[in-house]
Amino acid sequence: MTAYGAISSLAETMNNILHCSRFSLDGRSQQIIQVVINELQPWRQILERLDKTSPSKSRKKVNALDGRIKEAIWKFEDSLEFLLIQHITSSQLETLPEIVSTDLQSLQNDADSLIQKLKDMEKEYIYEVENMPQDEPISSSFGFPGTNSKMRLSDQFQQLKNDILRDHFNFGLRRLVGTAGVGKTTLAMQIYQDPEIHCKFECRAWVTVGRVPQPASIISKGILAQLCGIEITQGDEEMDYYSLKERLPDKHCLIVLDDVWEEEDAWRITRHTFPYIQNQSVQVLLTGRHRILMNDYYFPSGFEVRFLNEEESMELLCVKVFGDEICPPQLQKVAIKISKHCEGLPLLIVTVAGFLSKSEQNRDLVYWNDVAEMRNSVFQDAYDEISKVLFPSSDYLPQNLKMTFLFLGVFPRDYDTPTSKIIIMLMAQGFLSSYESGCKYLKELNYDYSLILRILKTVDKSLLVEFEVTEFKTCWLHSSWRHVCRVEASKNKFYHVLNKLDDAEDEVLKGQRGLCPENKILFGIKDFRDSVRLNCASIARSLLCYGPYHQYPIHIDVGFMLLREIDALTQRFYTFPTEILTLVQLKYLALTCNGEVPSTISKLFNLRVLIIHPHMKIRHRGAPSYVPMEIWDMKELEHIEILGKSLVAPSHVVSLEKLSTLVGVNASICTIFNLSQRIPNIKKLGIQIEVTPYEDHNDLLSCFDCISTLESLETLKLSITNPVIKKGNVFPMIDGALKLPCNLKKLHLSGMGFPWKYMNDIASMPNLEALKLRSYAFQGSHWNVKNDCFRSLKFLLIEESDLVQWKSRRGSFCELAVLSIKHCYKLEIIRIPSLFNPHDLEEIELEDCNPLVLTWATQLQPRLTCTLRVTFSSSFDEKPTTIKFKRFGTILYDEYKDDHEENEEENENEYTYI
Repeated sequence: MTAYGAISSLAETMNNILHCSRFSLDGRSQQIIQVVINELQPWRQILERLDKTSPSKSRKKVNALDGRIKEAIWKFEDSLEFLLIQHITSSQLETLPEIVSTDLQSLQNDADSLIQKLKDMEKEYIYEVENMPQDEPISSSFGFPGTNSKMRLSDQFQQLKNDILRDHFNFGLRRLVGTAGVGKTTLAMQIYQDPEIHCKFECRAWVTVGRVPQPASIISKGILAQLCGIEITQGDEEMDYYSLKERLPDKHCLIVLDDVWEEEDAWRITRHTFPYIQNQSVQVLLTGRHRILMNDYYFPSGFEVRFLNEEESMELLCVKVFGDEICPPQLQKVAIKISKHCEGLPLLIVTVAGFLSKSEQNRDLVYWNDVAEMRNSVFQDAYDEISKVLFPSSDYLPQNLKMTFLFLGVFPRDYDTPTSKIIIMLMAQGFLSSYESGCKYLKELNYDYSLILRILKTVDKSLLVEFEVTEFKTCWLHSSWRHVCRVEASKNKFYHVLNKLDDAEDEVLKGQRGLCPENKILFGIKDFRDSVRLNCASIARSLLCYGPYHQYPIHIDVGFMLLREIDALTQRFYTFPTEILTLVQLKYLALTCNGEVPSTISKLFNLRVLIIHPHMKIRHRGAPSYVPMEIWDMKELEHIEILGKSLVAPSHVVSLEKLSTLVGVNASICTIFNLSQRIPNIKKLGIQIEVTPYEDHNDLLSCFDCISTLESLETLKLSITNPVIKKGNVFPMIDGALKLPCNLKKLHLSGMGFPWKYMNDIASMPNLEALKLRSYAFQGSHWNVKNDCFRSLKFLLIEESDLVQWKSRRGSFCELAVLSIKHCYKLEIIRIPSLFNPHDLEEIELEDCNPLVLTWATQLQPRLTCTLRVTFSSSFDEKPTTIKFKRFGTILYDEYKDDHEENEEENENEYTYI
C-alpha cells in the first residue's frame, strides 16, 4: 500500500539534492542520483497497473510484494540522507556555508543493490498483478433479505420514492452512493417494502451483488425468477431464459442491485436481463460505496445517502438497546453523548448499541458514563468490528490516493484540518508534487469515493462540488475511518499514534517513519524516550504532536536526525528549542513559543513552512520583537506565519521568490523598500496592527498604498488587534485613497473605522469574491452603493457595525449568494431596487440584529428554480431563539427552534459527503 508513496518520497528527495543551490555535487555523485531517478521513473505506472484490476481479485500477494518494494526504497533513502547530513557543517557554527560540497560516491553499492532489487521485483510484481486469484467466497445472493431497521431518513426516502413513482411508466436507473455503513441498503429496503411502491410495481427483484459477484447470466436468471414470482432453489441455474420470458407478465418492474462494486457488473447484469422483459416500465435501483465505480454515462441519476442527524442517531441507538421501551430518564443525557460520538454513522451506532445491550450493566449509569467518556473498550471494540466492513473501500483506492487518505488519520477527533495544511504537509514529506494535485486528490476522496468529510470555503458554499469547487476550507475523517487509517498506517510503518505507554512497545515502534504523540506527558517518561531513541528516532521523518494543549515545556530531544516535519503547536516552549537547528532536512516547522527566533534559523535551508505562535499575546515594553533578518536567506520558504513580530529586510534587495503566504506579521512589512520585488509571488497576506488610543490611524492608508503594488496577491487580511473607533470622519475624504491590488479575490478588514465612502474603492474591484468586514471596519450610519458595483462578489459579511441604512442601486451584487449580518443592532433599512437580483441569493445569516432586517429578508422572493435559506438567531432573550425558513419559489416554509441545544445541533451538522 505504501510503495507508491515511498517512490514519490525518494524521487522528491533526490530531485531536491540535484536542484538545491546549497549543494555542490561532483559529476560522479550526480550520475549516481540520476541513474536511481531514471530507474524509479516507470515505477508509478507499474504500481498503477493494480488500479485496473477488479476488486473481486485477491491482493494478499501483491500487497506483500508492495511492502518489500517499500522497504528496499526506504533503506536506500535512509542511507542517502544519513550521508547527506554528514557533509553538512557542524551545527555548532552560527551559519552554514553558502555551498556545501557533497560526495555521494560511497552510495554506489547501495544504489546498485536497489536497482537490482527493483528490476527483480518488477517482473514479480507484474506477474502477480496479472495472475491475481479470485477472492472467495462468492458473495452474490438472491431475494429480499428483510430488515427490522428503525433507521429513518425521511427526507431522502420521500425524495427517492417520489422520483421512482413519478417515472414508473418509463425505464430508469438510479444510484444510492455513500461510505460503507451509512445506510444505503437500509434506505433501499425501505423503498422496496413501501406499500405505495408495492401498488405501482407488481414485480420486484432484489439481488445483493457484492464485491465478488456470480456470473451475470446466473444473476440475471435470479432476477427474472423473482419477477415471475418463482421461488429460487438450488437447481435454478439451469432454468431456461425463454420459459421465464413467457411467464413474465407485462407489468411494472422494480429491480434492486445492492452493493455494486463495479459499474461493469451492473451493466452486464442489466444487459442479460432486459431482453427478456417485455415491458419497458422498469426501474433499477443500485447501491454502491463509490461514485467513481458507477459510470455517470450508464447511471446518471442518484444521490448521496447522508449521515443521521443527532435526533435520528439517538432514536436508532435507543431502539437497538431498549427495543420498544423508552430510554430510562437517568440515561438520557449520557445516551445523547454516546450517540454524538458515533457521528451519524448507522453502522457504528448499531455496533455500539450491540455492545451496550449485551452488557450485564446496560442499565447502569456508571457503565454508560464510562462508555461516553471512552474509559472502557466499547468504542474501541466497535471500531475493530466495523473495520472489517470499511477496510475494503480503502484497500481498493487508486495508488495515488492511498497515502493522502492514510495521512488524514493522524489528526485527532474534532480536528477540522485546513486543506492547505494537509497538502503542504504531504508535500513536505514528498508524497505530493504540487498543491494542485493535492486539491485534486482530496476532491476525489470526497466526491468519487465518499471517504472524507468537508466544509466548503466561504465563497464556494453554494456551489456544486462535483463541478466547480477545486478546494475545501477544512476536511476530516469520520472517527471510524480514522481508526482504520491509524491501524493501517502503523502496520505499514507510515506513522504511529501514541496515547499511553503501552503504545510504545519496541515491536510496534521499531521502524516507524512518523510519531504522533497525542499525550505529551509521554516525553516526560524515561522508558518512553529510551524506546523512541532505540527504535525509530534516527529514521523518523515526522513528529506530529496533536491532542490537548500542554502549556508546560517537555524536552523532546531523543536523537531525531532526519525529521522533515515538526508540528508542535499544542506543545509550549519557553525559548526556541535550538536542538531543532540540527535537523537540516526539516521542511515544515510549527511551534508555540514566546521566545525570540534565533538568527541561526537560516541553518534550516530546506524549510518551506515556518509557523510560530505565542503561548500568550504578551507585549514587552521597549524594543519590538523582530523576525531575524536571516530569514531572507531561506530561499525555499513558501509559508511564513509568525504572529505579532516585525518583519524587516536588509537594505540591499533580496527576495523570497517561492513565498506565497505571509501571515501574522505587523505593519512593519509595509515599510520595506521595494516590497513587490522582495515577495513577488505572494498570494495571501495577513497583517496585524496594534495602535494606542492616541495614535493616528491615517497611517493605515500608507499600508494600503504599499500593499497595492503586490500584483499576485489574492487574499488580504488586515486587522487592528485592539481597535479604538473614533466618531466622525477621522480620515481624509479622498476618492481612491484606499488602494488595493487589482487581482484581489478575498478581502478581510477589521477595526479600521473607515468611512463608508471609502467602500467605493473596493466596489469596483473586478475579481473580488469574498468581503468580510468586522469590528467597525467601516463606520457611519449610511452606506450608499452606486450602480454596477461588486459585480463578482459571492459572499459578504458585516459584523459589528453602526450601520443604519444600506441602499444599493441597480446592477450591484449581481453574483451575491451568501449574505451574513451579525451584531448590527442599529441596521433598520436595506433597500434594493427590483433590478438588483435578490433571486440569486441562496443563504442569509442574521445573528443578533434588528428585527427589521428579518422583515426585509422574509420579503425576498427567489426564482421558481431557486431556494433561499434564512437563519435569524437572537441571544437577547432569556432563552436563545433561532428562526429558520426556506423559500422555494413562491412557497414559504418556516421552522421555529427555541431550544439552544437544537440550535447548536443545526450548526454542528453542516457537513456532508458530496
